[in-house]
Amino acid sequence: MRRGRGKRYISFSPYIIAIIAVAMVFVTAGFFLVQSIRDYFLNMLETQSINYAILYSHSLTKASEAYRTINTVLENRLISATRTTAWHSDNISDEVLRDLAASLAVDEIYLYSPEGVIIYSTTEAYLGWEAKPGHPVHEFIESGASSLVEEIRPDSESGVLYKYAYVRLADGRFVQLGVRADIIMSFLESFEAQRLLDEIRGLELVDHAYFVDQDFKVIASYEPQYIGHTIENPEVQEVLAAFETRTRFHPTSHDGGEVYEVYVPIYVDNSYAGTLVVGKSTTETRNLLSRVLYSVVGVGAVVLAGFIYIMISNYHHNQELIYLAYTDALTGLPNKTHLAEVLEETMSRPLENRKTAVLMVHAANMSTINSVYGFEIGDAVLQNLAQSLQRYAPPNCQVFRFAANRFVLLIRDYQDREELSHQCEVLQSKVIPNLDGVGRQLQLNTGILELQGAYPSADDIFTKVAVALEAIESNGSDECCTFYDAEMEAAIRRREVITQEMSDFLARQCPVSKQPVLYLVYQPKVCLESRRIVGFEALARMNSPTYGFVSPGEFIPIAERHNLIIPMGAWVLETACRFMKRLIEEGYHDQHVAVNVSVIELLQDDFEESILRILRTVGIAPHNLQVEITESVFIEDFAAAEARLRRLREHGITIALDDFGSGYSSLSRIEQLPIDCIKIDKGFIDNILVKDQHQLIISEIIAISHKLGLEVVAEGVEHDTQLEYLVANGCNTMQGYLYSKPLDETAALLKLKESHN
Repeated sequence: MRRGRGKRYISFSPYIIAIIAVAMVFVTAGFFLVQSIRDYFLNMLETQSINYAILYSHSLTKASEAYRTINTVLENRLISATRTTAWHSDNISDEVLRDLAASLAVDEIYLYSPEGVIIYSTTEAYLGWEAKPGHPVHEFIESGASSLVEEIRPDSESGVLYKYAYVRLADGRFVQLGVRADIIMSFLESFEAQRLLDEIRGLELVDHAYFVDQDFKVIASYEPQYIGHTIENPEVQEVLAAFETRTRFHPTSHDGGEVYEVYVPIYVDNSYAGTLVVGKSTTETRNLLSRVLYSVVGVGAVVLAGFIYIMISNYHHNQELIYLAYTDALTGLPNKTHLAEVLEETMSRPLENRKTAVLMVHAANMSTINSVYGFEIGDAVLQNLAQSLQRYAPPNCQVFRFAANRFVLLIRDYQDREELSHQCEVLQSKVIPNLDGVGRQLQLNTGILELQGAYPSADDIFTKVAVALEAIESNGSDECCTFYDAEMEAAIRRREVITQEMSDFLARQCPVSKQPVLYLVYQPKVCLESRRIVGFEALARMNSPTYGFVSPGEFIPIAERHNLIIPMGAWVLETACRFMKRLIEEGYHDQHVAVNVSVIELLQDDFEESILRILRTVGIAPHNLQVEITESVFIEDFAAAEARLRRLREHGITIALDDFGSGYSSLSRIEQLPIDCIKIDKGFIDNILVKDQHQLIISEIIAISHKLGLEVVAEGVEHDTQLEYLVANGCNTMQGYLYSKPLDETAALLKLKESHN
């Protein structure tokens, strides 16, 4: 005998998953925290480096501007002084030159002969000095220019920085004036690259910095030994040549650490001047990150340990609750709640290949025992009964305590009803004699329900098996058990009769009989613009000789289950086509008849040929036939269904997508389907009466369908309000009781004539 564990035990997997999830949260949080600190440091260094570069560029630009400004002032000053000196050239002497130098605020004045020899000078030591080839003075002589202002340069004799100007006199002589510029250059040195680097030395985020020119040459550096050094590392050259802000990690050679460098290009007057490189060792940051990581790991370990403790405690507590919830406290058997869940699981799985039966055992006379001997004795009897039921139950059985004096046996994989009946006899003959004296007063009655088909819920099963139990106890039978099967047999009998009647009708093929078992009715499809009938939908009906009218919702599923849907579909198609032929003979050549096709029919190998054969036999054109399908036909085999429908369209048969919106239909799927129109399901149309029009999506369905070139048919139109909405939103066609119910052939033809008259 096997006792079901079932739901009394909970899986530890969710707790493991929760623990792993918490651990992952801490690991992830630690990772992102460390990464955030690292990124903050690197971003701060990069931002600071860019600020340094901006300051650097600004200073160099200011130096350039200052140099140009001062140079311009000196040039203007020298030009004015040379002109003044030229005015005094006719009455010149060394003394006159010294007076002019003092009054003009220049440092040197020389008067040269046309050959370049100083003939007068403010400095007596230079009298007689002659300009040699290659000297700037000689170059002025050779240039033939009337005047010239040089850039600041060292004097060829004294080495002192001067800015010189020249003016040529009419007789070929020329005057040279000079202003000392060493003080100016000393001022400009404060803007030089090296001095600027020295100013940012020792800042918190900078370990080293250097300035590289266009030729990868270091022209300024914290470390003087690197000045003049050319960078030959191809990777660094590539970064420098990019002329944009870049960052780079590279290992240090002395401690195995890492340096983060920021490369920022410097532009002066919109021209590239070089690249400022600022570097910072990541050792301190790495040490900080290690401390943070250790802290996170430590805190995480403590929290995780606490969480694990809580999870384990919660697991054991839940196990206790599960045990109490699913176990009978008196007998230790699984209780009714447990049984209900087991049955729900059983019903969720197919039962075709595994027989399952529910046996409800009632211990009669328990109320008498409780009254006579007391509840304590009564409880002891129930405990002994539970043990005996487990002992003598078959191996393929689970025993449950259902209620006070009722037990349930769930038996699986039995052979037949005889086996179940025999098991009841075994329980009756062995369980009662095995009980103590008081317990032998009990009488066991058993109701049996074989699980077949579907059940709404476990309560439905309990109700049915309880009805069987009450039946045996109420009729005073000597039998120890009875089966619940009366209603099931009645339902089976009805299905069998309906199946046989349809089978006989389709085999005889007698659609012209006065009261056929199967017949067609035709519901008009009306154009909303012209208000004329443009076609009919053929609908199958059944008139059972035994049960009368049978709903399509009943006989069509029966036909599908008993392989009658193929011959029924062929009969419907031929009958509908003959009706269409009659319409053509009456002069209505532009009409069509719509026929529903199931997925079973569509996937038949000869589906296409059978339709075309019927069209040829009856003698109607393909455009007079419309095939209606639901989107479910594409679920089985999309490629095959799509190919067959496409070939039908190529022959001229139109395809309609029926019941749009009731199942798997979606607008995104429509454009992939080989269809000509969609039929909006009645459920959508009914919403027109109960929903605010702003909440309806029918107008969007119509609009999108029209964009895709599809006609739209509204089904189940029954009210003027629905009609007005559909007309206002451009629906093409309608069908429904508002215009006409489904009609027989004669009434349908009369309705068509009225429509066109």
